[in-house]
Amino acid sequence: MVLQKIKSIMKESPFIMQVIARIYRFVHYNNAWKYRIWGGNTISLSSAFLKGTSFDISGKNNIIIVGPKARLFNCKIKIIGDSNRLEIKSGSTIISNTSFWMQHGSNEIIIGHDSTIEGGSLAAIEGTKITVGDDCMFSSDIEIRTGDSHSIINAVNEKRINPSDDILIGDHVWLTAHVRVMKGAVIPNNSIVGNSAIVTSKFDKENSVYAGIPAKHIKDNINWDRYLR
Repeated sequence: MVLQKIKSIMKESPFIMQVIARIYRFVHYNNAWKYRIWGGNTISLSSAFLKGTSFDISGKNNIIIVGPKARLFNCKIKIIGDSNRLEIKSGSTIISNTSFWMQHGSNEIIIGHDSTIEGGSLAAIEGTKITVGDDCMFSSDIEIRTGDSHSIINAVNEKRINPSDDILIGDHVWLTAHVRVMKGAVIPNNSIVGNSAIVTSKFDKENSVYAGIPAKHIKDNINWDRYLR
């Protein structure tokens, strides 16, 4: 009872939470400090808890924001280029064993409040954006990428035919294990994407299940819960 009361006081006090988070990050060393000092980059960790998380930034005017109470475990953040933005919002946000990659300039990766990721990679290149809504649940071995990282050329006119494109994932979306979300994809609110599916389309029907290679709409009028009822 006393321990629960102490925990409650800690959570309700932003100042105490910030002090505890700073101590936690100091004990579980991360190298964010050097990118604050050199390179003209902004890293705001507030009351976030980081363990085994590394930063590798080559560029300037990049912004990384991890909101209060968010937790990152064994993550890698790599930025190559200028004016990129990574924002991981506050709440019961837990991200583990995940890499974030931004290459070229003016890319964005936004993770919503209270979302969880158990493992995988998110890559935004060529000035594109990955948006993940609130209360999403991503399983392990998830890959989300806005581009192919290499050029595909039309053999007749020598023009590139594989431009990068934004990805939008709505609120309360469950990506099950081994899902791939490719450039230009849209996944609506309250949806489930089945195991090992590859999402390449802009879907618009909420409360649905999408599955297959490539993913297709297979069921509607559903929702999901993190806990068994």
